[in-house]
Amino acid sequence: MISGSAENLKYIFSTIKSSFLPAFILLSVLLVFYAGNPYTQAAPLLLHYLFLFVSASTIGLLYIANQSKPLFSLGVGLVCYIIINRLKAEYGEAFISCPEFQCLCFLLPVNFALLYFLPQSKLNAARNIYLLFILLLQAVIAQHFCDLIKSIPHIDITVEAIPLWSCVIWVTMLAPLAISVSFKNTIINTGQFYADTSLFMGIIYAGNQSGLTTFFLGFSLILLCVTVLDLYRRYHYDYLEHVGSKTSYLANANSKFPFKYTIALFSIDNRDKLQQINGKEKIKNLEQLVVNSIIEMPYKLTLYRHNDAELIMVFKNEDARHAKEYADNIRHNIAASEFILTGNKNIKITISVCVSEKTRKDRNATEVVERAHNALQKSYRYNCNVTTVA
Repeated sequence: MISGSAENLKYIFSTIKSSFLPAFILLSVLLVFYAGNPYTQAAPLLLHYLFLFVSASTIGLLYIANQSKPLFSLGVGLVCYIIINRLKAEYGEAFISCPEFQCLCFLLPVNFALLYFLPQSKLNAARNIYLLFILLLQAVIAQHFCDLIKSIPHIDITVEAIPLWSCVIWVTMLAPLAISVSFKNTIINTGQFYADTSLFMGIIYAGNQSGLTTFFLGFSLILLCVTVLDLYRRYHYDYLEHVGSKTSYLANANSKFPFKYTIALFSIDNRDKLQQINGKEKIKNLEQLVVNSIIEMPYKLTLYRHNDAELIMVFKNEDARHAKEYADNIRHNIAASEFILTGNKNIKITISVCVSEKTRKDRNATEVVERAHNALQKSYRYNCNVTTVA
């Protein structure tokens, strides 16, 4: 009970930490708007250009990061901003009752909920083609059938610019997002929630040019900041807790590792088969459980990612003989443990390990880990659940 409470408390602090920057930006935007509205005549135009600049910068960063989820969100928000400004230029203050805006009020929260719950993927993933097709199809349907909205009976009550029914849809969408952030805390998901909230406020104050530009700027600033933080984290850390990235391993090997160290490269046996049966997300969870089991062992080691299937244990100031003994104990401990993979179903797994000591002949840390990788792949041809020395 004590360890469970400590783990929950740790997770709460982790959620607060990841929420700090996007929540601070949203709060700052709210304070700026409510304290400064109405702005000076030049301020909305300045914020307009600043929003376009920040959006373009974020799109460039997301393209470099090769992340589709926030890129689609930013793209939808940018298109929404352009459409609202076009409607305001065409209809004036009456734009809030035009069918195009009513249609936008319905489609936006639905699409942002869809984008939030989609898993992260690279830009060239096949799924993104279908997602883009769905978004374009919505635009075509909305253009030809939004007049039907006028014939749908509804209560003509508005919250600033948006209809009450749209406000209810937004709140209904944001509530599960807030719950999801509490249970699935990632930098992108947390930032997405606060960015969507800022955009919601922008839609509410769409009739006020200051409010529209201020909250849409907050939307793009939040996505920009979480993109930078995500890039930084992925450069230094793995998606698993307590595990560094391969880049971090190479950098630390040159600057922080002692002259004498030994690595133990390991992988879950039959990982491909397990992933085929249980799915990629379940295997990520299983790897996290394995990592947690390793760091609980009484050894001074550091964990890094080598590739999609292999992780590195670094034993500083240890030779291959002692490192092999530690790796054997870790391997036996994992083989004797049971891991909860899904629901209440327990699973027993094994790992295979290859130990490689840094020698004078090794010019860099890459040679040490590649030697272990080649030996581990060779041992897989014959058996699993073994510890070898390269």
